Amino acid sequence: MAPAIPAAELRLSYPLYALDFDPEDADRLIVGGGGGAARSGVGNKVSVLDASHEGALQIASEIELSRDEDSVNTLAVGSRRRNSLLFYTGINSAEDDLKRGKNEHFRVFTADLPSKAKAEPKMAEVSRSALFSTTDTEAYQRLLRISGQVGAVATGTIGRSKDAQIAIFDLPAATSNSPAPKLRGKVELPREALDMDMMQISDDEHQLVYCDQYDIYSVVISKTTTSGPHSVFSMPLDEATGAKERPSLRCIRFLTPTFALAVANVPQAGGAVLQGFRLPKRSDLGKEQKEGQGRLAISAKLPKSVTRATGMAVRNLSPPATPSSKQDDTQFAIAVTGQDSSITLYTLDHQSVGDINLIANLYPVTTLKEVHLGPISGLAFSPFTPPSKPPSPGSPPAQNLNLKLASIGSMANTCIVHSLPLKPLPSTSPARGGPPRPQRYVLALKSRAPSPTNFILGSALVFALLALLLQGILEIQGVAKPVVGARSITPVSWHKPGLYYGLAETQQGAVPFPIAGGGGGGSGSGSGQGVWAEYHASVEGGEKDKKLVLHHVTEEEVVRVEGHDEERHGEARGWEEMEEGQREAWRERLKRAGQWGEEMGEAVFRGVLFGEIAGVVGAMVA
Repeated sequence: MAPAIPAAELRLSYPLYALDFDPEDADRLIVGGGGGAARSGVGNKVSVLDASHEGALQIASEIELSRDEDSVNTLAVGSRRRNSLLFYTGINSAEDDLKRGKNEHFRVFTADLPSKAKAEPKMAEVSRSALFSTTDTEAYQRLLRISGQVGAVATGTIGRSKDAQIAIFDLPAATSNSPAPKLRGKVELPREALDMDMMQISDDEHQLVYCDQYDIYSVVISKTTTSGPHSVFSMPLDEATGAKERPSLRCIRFLTPTFALAVANVPQAGGAVLQGFRLPKRSDLGKEQKEGQGRLAISAKLPKSVTRATGMAVRNLSPPATPSSKQDDTQFAIAVTGQDSSITLYTLDHQSVGDINLIANLYPVTTLKEVHLGPISGLAFSPFTPPSKPPSPGSPPAQNLNLKLASIGSMANTCIVHSLPLKPLPSTSPARGGPPRPQRYVLALKSRAPSPTNFILGSALVFALLALLLQGILEIQGVAKPVVGARSITPVSWHKPGLYYGLAETQQGAVPFPIAGGGGGGSGSGSGQGVWAEYHASVEGGEKDKKLVLHHVTEEEVVRVEGHDEERHGEARGWEEMEEGQREAWRERLKRAGQWGEEMGEAVFRGVLFGEIAGVVGAMVA
């Protein structure tokens, strides 16, 4: 049963396609979308939402955009500029402009910060630019990522990858008079980027990672140069399972400069897999040798109900103080959306010991089912800033520490914000001579390791089937007691004599027959030997001076080998000497005792003496 997670929902007046949190305020969320330029009667808008109340969302301000232009496709919130917040969107120009080869798709907006003196913060568009060189009228700004003062946008097209590009740009400083971006360069792509992410890795260096359907690439962006794209990983074909198609990559996000996390979809709606990759060192990028390639470090299968993943968000709960600082131990919160409108939550641990960095414990937390009515079109975590001072010993922990997870649905025009509770980890002692380690926080929701129950049950079933198969083989080989009855359902030509089976010669050839104890207590000695083995062993064991017969004990319904007493047992005869009534009676008694079957034939009776069965009419044929 999924834990109760508080959620707030708001229905807006337009379809939602993009969202992002203010990186400095987890209570401010910006969403955008609209009906596009199709004149559907639904406007294009951007809204600033107040998420400060756990159970409710409110519209703080809103701007209506031109209905002649496309809806908001991408959105990213940047830094502050004076008393306002800058955010960036992807909006295609009007159809007439597109036909003339003009598409100012990159838009910059400002939103006033909340103030007691203002009843409603204002929003305004302050800049629009064209960063792509393609003139394809179907192209649009599909992806947008910013990190610090550097950003990147990638093209998207409807059904084709013509002139696929990634444009890299610089954002102006907060003191600049112009908010417009400055184009740094373009990366021409052989195939369209399906997803990408950017991370600042030093004071003057950024790294971009992107994926197409089967490959992951990296681009290093320094202060003066751009290097790449460099191949990092290529999805292999799993020939061991007989697969004819490779899993296809859908989303990718940086964890640290060393690790990236991707989600891939298995062909033919076979499910989705989270995969963590160790990225190659920057000095190895571009090398064709294997050491220049990324390596799969961890993976986890999403629930069976998720046949295809559609989106992903990641949040580092203890980021380094500066881009160039070392990443210490931390936990990542991960959310993955599925085709069934679900959100599956995971946690992942980053462990650091000296110069060794590892990612481990990629465990599921819970699955939020049917979050929206229809597809989930966007997902984002809020920023998390730990309290400046950890609680003192004995004092109650800080209240309402949570991580917000916002999701939007385009069909029902809904925005939902879940509040995931956080808790502090017990402080660990610092390294000898080192500074005290800061308090770090993790999700209070308990993650769970994969259960071994299914593996144990599956293994037990396999071993049971193997045991039955082995028993059957041993029965056919004649070296095991009949338990599964393998000889009764297999061709006689497969059967061999052995410890528990001999051969009787019949007109049809060699037919196997049992010589060891069957069911029903056919052995009179209790030694486990059957009646045929006991009879022949007695005859060959020096008891030839005795007249041995097979005798049926009526009270016990068993067949025994006994020394013959004519007064007690009656006359003893060989098989050919008995009348048909007595023969038929003996057949029935031996069948009942589990010592004979029709398939064995009557050759087994030759040379054996039988006692009379009382009450049987000699000439009668049963």
